[in-house]
Amino acid sequence: MKRLLLSAALGLFATVLAWTALAAPNDIHACGGANEWPPSSYYVRRDGQTTSEIAGYSPEVLAAALGGSRFRPHVALLPFARCIADARAGTQVQVVMAAFQTPQRAESFLFSQAYLLLTPRVYFLSEHFPKGLNIRTLNDLLPLRLCGLNGISYSYLGPVSEKVLTGASDYATLVRMLNGHRCDAFVESQEVIAGFRMLGAPELSAAVLSSAVLPDVPPLRVHFAVSRQYPQASELVAAIDRGLDRLQREQRLDGMLRRHQNIR
Repeated sequence: MKRLLLSAALGLFATVLAWTALAAPNDIHACGGANEWPPSSYYVRRDGQTTSEIAGYSPEVLAAALGGSRFRPHVALLPFARCIADARAGTQVQVVMAAFQTPQRAESFLFSQAYLLLTPRVYFLSEHFPKGLNIRTLNDLLPLRLCGLNGISYSYLGPVSEKVLTGASDYATLVRMLNGHRCDAFVESQEVIAGFRMLGAPELSAAVLSSAVLPDVPPLRVHFAVSRQYPQASELVAAIDRGLDRLQREQRLDGMLRRHQNIR
């Protein structure tokens, strides 16, 4: 009888521990690119000076989506290639913010539903192309030397993506590469460039930086990517998606985005 009572007590204790573990808040760590990507994520400016405080549409949406869940997000900005690598391992970082979904990434990550749409354009120096660029199809990009950021996926450019020189660590480097004739143009979303201009980034605010429409490319869908190595990856993605559905119903996402598109 004593053995039965002891066994029942141990079983009850194990059940209580399991329920306690499930109810306890789970700290998760999300990252974005340290080179900034407004309006998605950026460092707050005060009196024209960059601080270490992180803001942006993505951190705000992630926190709001997970509000009321057992997941508690913490955000850092890292070199984006490192952000992807650390999140792929799933130990120190579990979530990549503002990620494009690609077949290669799908091997390592689960993706939330899309929470942001971006419009890519081709950017170049007007002095190098005084008549502008007339891009009618993606194939018109083939003669151009395209540069890009390290760690960023340009798969939406199709076969052109294979010729993008992705050695730049930040946007200032991209513009220096244009000035030095090391490349002819780069592709970025107009919302991101507008965000940098509102932050006052001089290299992207100059009138000499022109742009052209990029045809044949639909708006880019942006997701939260959760490492498959994280033991609770499925539960975390489900919690994010439930939160995103709630924010859509409450019509809060548009207001959040507008707030981070007026960031000066």
